[in-house]
Amino acid sequence: MNAQTDFDIGPLTWVKSEIDLALERADQALQEVAASLAVDSADLGQVRFCRTHLHQVQGALTIVGLDGVTQFTEALESLLEAIERQEHACSLERVELAQRAMASLRHYLDDLIGGQPNQPLRLLPLYRELQAARGLQRALATDLFFPDLRVRPPRRASGTAKAGAGEIQGRLRQQRAHFQRGLLSWLRAPQSGTGVPEMLDAVKRIEAIQELPSARAFWWVATAFLTALGERALPPDADARQLCTRIDLQIRRLLEGSNNVAERLMRDALYLVGNANSKHRAVQRVQKAYQLAALLPGTAPEAAVAEESVRRRLREAIASTEESWNKFCAGTTQALPTFASSSMALAAVVEELGQDDFRRLAQAIAEVAEFLRKAPTMHNEVLAMETATAILLALNAQGNIQYLDSSFTHQVDVMVDRIHACLAGKSLAAESELPSLDAMSRQAQEKLLVSQVAREIQSNLTQVEQVLDGFFRDVDKGSDLEGLETPMRQVIGALTMMRHEGAVAVLKKCAADIQTFSAPDYVPLESDFEQLAEKLSLVGFFVDALQHGATDFDAFVRKMESSVGREALVEAPAGTVEKEVEEQKLEAHALLQALKDRPDEAQLREQVARHLAALQKDGDLVGDRQVEPQIKALLSALAAGGDASAQLDALMAALKPQTAETPQPSAETIQLAQSSSEEVDAEILEIFLDEAQEVLASIDRNFQSLKTQPQAAELLTAIRRSVHTLKGSGRMVGLRDFGEAAWSVEQVLNLWLRQEHEVTPAIIDLVGQAYALFVAWVEHLKTGQAQAPDAAPMMALAASLLRGSDEGGGETPQPEATAAAAADDSAAGAPDGGAAESAEAPGEGAGNEPGPRLRLTITSALAEIFNEEAGTHLATLRHEFSVLESDPAAPTTHEMYRAAHTLAGIAGTVGIEPVNRLSMALEHAISRRNHAAHPDSAEALEAIRQAIAGLALMLTDIVGQHEPDAAPVLIDTLDALYLEQTAEKEAELAAEQARSDGDTGDEASKEALTAKTPDLDTPPSPATAGPQSITATQATAAAPSGSALAVPEMHDELDEQLLPLFLEEALDLTQNIATQLRAWRSKPSDSDVLRRLARLFHTLKGSARMAGAMNLGELTHAIETRMAEAQQTENSPLELIDDIDNAFDVIVQIVERLQRGELADAPVEVPDAAAEEIASDAVAGAEIALPSADQSAPAGQPEAQEGESESGGQRALLRVRADLIDRLVNEAGELSIARSRIEGEMRAIKGSLLDLTENVIRLRRQLRDIELQAELQMQSRTAHSDERRPIDFDPLEFDRFTRFQELTRMMAESVNDVATVQQNLLKNLDDANAAILAQSRLNREVQQELMSVRMVPFSSIADRLYRIVRQAGKELGKRANLEISGGQLQLDRMVLDKMLAPLEHMLRNAVAHGLENAQQRRAKGKPEIGELSLKLTQEGNEVIVAFADDGAGLDRQRLRERGLAAGLLTEEQATDDAQVVEMIFAPGISTASGVTRLAGRGIGMDVLKSAVVSLGARIEVLSTPDQGTTFRLYLPLTLAVTKALLVRSGQREYAIPAAMIEQVLDLKEKGLTRIREANAALWSGNPYPFHYLPHLLGAPQALPEKHPQYWVLLLRSGARRVALQVDEVLGNQEIVVKNIGPQLARVIGVAGATVLGNGQVLLILNPIALVSRPRTATPVSPVPTLRQAANAGGVAATLPTVMIVDDSLTVRKITSRLLAREGYQVMTAKDGMDALEQLVAIIPDVLLVDIEMPRMDGFEFTRNVRGDERLRGVPIVMITSRTADKHRQYAFELGVNHYLGKPYQEEELLRLVAAHVREQRGS
Repeated sequence: MNAQTDFDIGPLTWVKSEIDLALERADQALQEVAASLAVDSADLGQVRFCRTHLHQVQGALTIVGLDGVTQFTEALESLLEAIERQEHACSLERVELAQRAMASLRHYLDDLIGGQPNQPLRLLPLYRELQAARGLQRALATDLFFPDLRVRPPRRASGTAKAGAGEIQGRLRQQRAHFQRGLLSWLRAPQSGTGVPEMLDAVKRIEAIQELPSARAFWWVATAFLTALGERALPPDADARQLCTRIDLQIRRLLEGSNNVAERLMRDALYLVGNANSKHRAVQRVQKAYQLAALLPGTAPEAAVAEESVRRRLREAIASTEESWNKFCAGTTQALPTFASSSMALAAVVEELGQDDFRRLAQAIAEVAEFLRKAPTMHNEVLAMETATAILLALNAQGNIQYLDSSFTHQVDVMVDRIHACLAGKSLAAESELPSLDAMSRQAQEKLLVSQVAREIQSNLTQVEQVLDGFFRDVDKGSDLEGLETPMRQVIGALTMMRHEGAVAVLKKCAADIQTFSAPDYVPLESDFEQLAEKLSLVGFFVDALQHGATDFDAFVRKMESSVGREALVEAPAGTVEKEVEEQKLEAHALLQALKDRPDEAQLREQVARHLAALQKDGDLVGDRQVEPQIKALLSALAAGGDASAQLDALMAALKPQTAETPQPSAETIQLAQSSSEEVDAEILEIFLDEAQEVLASIDRNFQSLKTQPQAAELLTAIRRSVHTLKGSGRMVGLRDFGEAAWSVEQVLNLWLRQEHEVTPAIIDLVGQAYALFVAWVEHLKTGQAQAPDAAPMMALAASLLRGSDEGGGETPQPEATAAAAADDSAAGAPDGGAAESAEAPGEGAGNEPGPRLRLTITSALAEIFNEEAGTHLATLRHEFSVLESDPAAPTTHEMYRAAHTLAGIAGTVGIEPVNRLSMALEHAISRRNHAAHPDSAEALEAIRQAIAGLALMLTDIVGQHEPDAAPVLIDTLDALYLEQTAEKEAELAAEQARSDGDTGDEASKEALTAKTPDLDTPPSPATAGPQSITATQATAAAPSGSALAVPEMHDELDEQLLPLFLEEALDLTQNIATQLRAWRSKPSDSDVLRRLARLFHTLKGSARMAGAMNLGELTHAIETRMAEAQQTENSPLELIDDIDNAFDVIVQIVERLQRGELADAPVEVPDAAAEEIASDAVAGAEIALPSADQSAPAGQPEAQEGESESGGQRALLRVRADLIDRLVNEAGELSIARSRIEGEMRAIKGSLLDLTENVIRLRRQLRDIELQAELQMQSRTAHSDERRPIDFDPLEFDRFTRFQELTRMMAESVNDVATVQQNLLKNLDDANAAILAQSRLNREVQQELMSVRMVPFSSIADRLYRIVRQAGKELGKRANLEISGGQLQLDRMVLDKMLAPLEHMLRNAVAHGLENAQQRRAKGKPEIGELSLKLTQEGNEVIVAFADDGAGLDRQRLRERGLAAGLLTEEQATDDAQVVEMIFAPGISTASGVTRLAGRGIGMDVLKSAVVSLGARIEVLSTPDQGTTFRLYLPLTLAVTKALLVRSGQREYAIPAAMIEQVLDLKEKGLTRIREANAALWSGNPYPFHYLPHLLGAPQALPEKHPQYWVLLLRSGARRVALQVDEVLGNQEIVVKNIGPQLARVIGVAGATVLGNGQVLLILNPIALVSRPRTATPVSPVPTLRQAANAGGVAATLPTVMIVDDSLTVRKITSRLLAREGYQVMTAKDGMDALEQLVAIIPDVLLVDIEMPRMDGFEFTRNVRGDERLRGVPIVMITSRTADKHRQYAFELGVNHYLGKPYQEEELLRLVAAHVREQRGS
């Protein structure tokens, strides 16, 4: 075996399961192909599916960094692609080759996981077969050879002397001449080695000239190669000759000024150096530095590779055998048949392997199974250990099946002998003679233990990190840190036990830091958080590494630090020749296209020839000879001077960039992956965000330092590396735009570092913009609330810096010029609007004078991709236009419109502005054509033809890498097309609308019919142009005023397939637009917000048109045009924002109608005020015919419709029917109830078993007494008989024992058997309890996951609330601003749905009643715009919604008058402000002076109160005159599952939500007396009013029970507090909240109900609400005092108590039930000693006592009671089976009051107890 490589298998383990699954599916597809070949022709669809899964494998391998294996996979995929395209026949041989390749690939990855080195060259034979099957003649070994090229040569002892550029060029020419002379000498006689020393000397001198380590690396390796070649350590074969020739080409590149080295050349040189058997120091240093020995496989022959299916079945069989054997050894005898069948299956699978030793091992395991099947009782620990070791040996052999040797044979011999000895009953040595087997067993046990401990540690660390993350985000959560002590202590203990002292020291420091954080005076510092996070991450990484063999923490840390250090030293990656060759190919393709157009231009022919010659040489350098024959043929033709068109076409076809075709997904993939291509995997995205936070923090640190030290190049290098990381990570998770933005910055920084420019202010500005952009982008990805930031300005700045550096020959552009260029680029990227139009003037002027053509600003690769796609759309335009030419009256097809729209969109995306403008003008023109009076106009069709021809010319310019010229005249011509519309047509439309509106639209239809038609002869000027007709049937009803574009009526052509996708996108877009509109309103001068809004509206417009919602698209386009006007002003007027807000409301209504399945051109309700404002700037004569809200629907109907649509939208957001989620949550709750029922039964069983234990102990003691008595009797009889006759037998002989002694012995054995059964039952019960606990944890997780599905953020209804305020303000002529904070809080969907309508009523009431009009507010010194605030906070299981306004406050006087007039208030109550304020919730009470559409009916606040009460919530009102009113709603977070404390008062049990419990006090009687006398409990400085729970529930005469301790609950909700006494605390429990119906829901203080496991229904109480209920009677004082004398006044507030003292469990239970049924409080004791201990705390009213009891009998107990001064007066009733007179008399002498025999008469006992209680209590 070679030395292990440094490949990290960690990432591979993460994706290994996915790779195995993809390979398995690919293999299944190939099996289908093979089956189809056997029957008929090949199923190429299955080939495509196989290639799809293989493509996934290739992507995963690329991510984990297995370059060589990726190359192998690419070759296999290329073969399958050639078969799919029928370039090669689909033969059975090729299919079998592909199957063998996939099997080898899977084996290779398994070997990597198993610890084998990463040596892709092991796959070389199969790789060559794959390439041969593809028709490639030669496959090089270096195709799979990928050493780490980042290695740099050692530093020189002395620096390099500086030399000028001319001097360096001279030296290079001289050394190249030497190298070429030596090369020629060696090529003439390669075996002699002549010339090699001269080549070596030249290369050494070239290496000495190089300054940068990256530039020296290749020449260092070339020196080693030539050294090995010179000492004959390498053969002078074709590979060596070719490499020497390519070294000469590399020297040529140096002479041309390029330091870039071909990566393939470097790999080829290293491969030959690695194969050199040389002892020379130069060769060995290179071999060691690049670890070449570990990358080359050994020469030993490998064992035959098993088929993949056999390998897979072997793993499964061993796993099944191991699992069943472990179960059998653990005591599960039922697992023996499974073990037998698994061992037989294992033997069968091993038989297919053909490995004799493995077969013998499997046969031995099967013999064990057969032996135990016949004699299961012969199982013992020795056999168990030997069999487990045999299975372990099989498992180890399976993982290394290719490397089994003679040592394995010896191991199997020993193992089989030991198993046979066990089966024969022979004894074995403690350890085998083969230490490797013993070590293997110990290692497996240690590995399992370490794995289990590591998982537990990771679980605890995850918990710690989650709590710390919450604290870092909100330092007010410092109390949560107290719970981290336990997990940290557990982790420290585990690592201490594993002797990792370094990790323990780090964790102790972390624990100390956490304790510091929790201190009250701690001031949060970001650096503290970062240091703690780094320490915990380091420990987490080490724990991960423990599972992969790490043993020393300090060594692990050193390795991490060294890797970080190496990474920090890596310089900016140098460019490679391969990249330059690809760019040269693209440039060659463009030159050839130009030559094809101008074949006779001599200068161009010479340029092409030079370029192709250079490309040919560079292709030789990188080993790319794909286009070499075509280049040679064309060069020959050009040299001959004849026609070269055929050779030119062939070369262009070969050079054309091939777009990699993404394989089509298989059927399983289509089923499993329904998400769009833009979605990002949530788990990978989370990893990316964590990494991005760290990288951005690094950028910030280095950036701050760079601003003060601009000369420090290492800081710029670190920033470039961080940006490079962001680019790669962003692209990996699918964030293409993010990656492109980072790439644009990285290009600039690479250029600056490569050319060693100074850090200028422009670079500082670029880095600052990039940092701010990436921070905003990451925040957007984390929250998903704001729109993604616009990267265009920053990317434009980067592009201008690149251009400035290129054009100025390295000169840095000035910041002013850079900013101007960035602004120009940003304007060019705008889709339309003023910025684009203002850019036309320079273009026109420039077009008048010929000058140098501008080069494209985009890369040639991007231009090629754009050209290819644009060509397809241009072809569609040409085809559709040819149809129009043949039939000018035909309507414009949707395909033609879509082609123009898409072409405009992609041109705007890549930044080609002329194509974007012309395509957009063409799009608008053809969209208006179908509605024009003369669609067949020849002039118009000619203009369209010219536009299409102009687009074709522009695309030709792009092919030549030139910026196309703008066509402003052609755009103006298109804008003027089809603007006319006849008066007859307009009248017909209006009349049709009038008919559709019916009676309600008469007035509107008259206005439309009499509308004045605009002048058709003159086009509308920008100042007067506007909508021609705005009717209720048009979505354009709300087109913004002042639009420079006409908004024609269009017919919707909804695409049924695209419409659902559009609606899903429209929901996100409208939410983002609403957010940006609010931001714009708060800051009208913010140009960034305007730009984001314009982009959002533009996206909505394009999506609507693509889906066929043409009217919606036109309306959005009109808004977009109005936005362009706003962009030209510095500060947007509020009137303009209001207009766009109102128009956007119409867009929202249209989208909602489309969601409900209604047509988009159905009547749209637009508020009258909005319509008037929008129409104010319309064309003179155009009329608006909009039905008012009152005409179209009743006043309350729109609100209901909006509520329904909101509800529907919410269901859509859940992606599943809400009732199914509710049902699942309910079922999960029922599971909890069933589980608690099982737990209750198990507790009862355990109690019974404990009682059984006591009885068994008592029975054993009694049997012992009987045995003693029997022995005494036997000895007595023996002594008596001995006196009468001689002694013949010993007294202990058998015939002296009687049948009585035998029975006692048998009874003792039976008692022991019962005890054994009882112990087994207890053990089984404990196991069942553990299983129930595990099931409880799983059930709780399921409930939490389901609840998270039901939880939705409050912000989901925020847009609707904003719209309500906006519409109410418009209708009442008031200005109001709503501010929502805490909208990210999530509530139960049912809570949110029920509270939506009440919240709307609150908002309308606040605007209507709370806020004054503008004049009144000014008079009071308030701003004209009223402020409404809605703040959400969470406390425990409650969400507090605080709604406040800054209006006039509640009009208490008017409320008082209305309450008195309605008879709802008495004169006394009217003086109480609190009761007056409550009047706002009374139905029919309103402070409005009249009834309007918004207020005055007195039902809004009643709806609010009813909804709050139905949820078990409550509401508080605070109002201050002229300052405003605040409503606080205390809502439950969820209505499904909650934590509660179960308590008992009297005979009933209740549940109290745990969220409102602050503390539970366990008090002695003195502490309770203190609270009762103060009538309040004091805790943490806050008073808690004291109450007894039954008194709050309407039982004022209820008496508390007497106990040794008492429980008082301290409750808080909001600002209200209560101290509540209960009789017993039963414990915490997670309960399922059940609906209690509308009747009980209105009862104050009853929050719901729940069902316990025993079926008992409990009410869930809200004691704080109970306290607020009025009480009619004064309750008695709950004083648990001792009994009072008969003449003492007052009633003792205690229940009568009876104590039962009996050792019989049956008597205790029966008597307890009898007395409890009669209302007595019962105490029990099992003997006199137990009773005396309880009497210390409580004195009962009556004692019921047995006589015969252990420890202390009844007589002794009575004597002690009567001798105690405290207990002397307690009546004693003795109940016993001893009814003899002597016992009775003795009892009376001791002081017993009554003597009853067993069984007693219940009536007599109850009569005696009642009489004694009356006597004791004096009644």
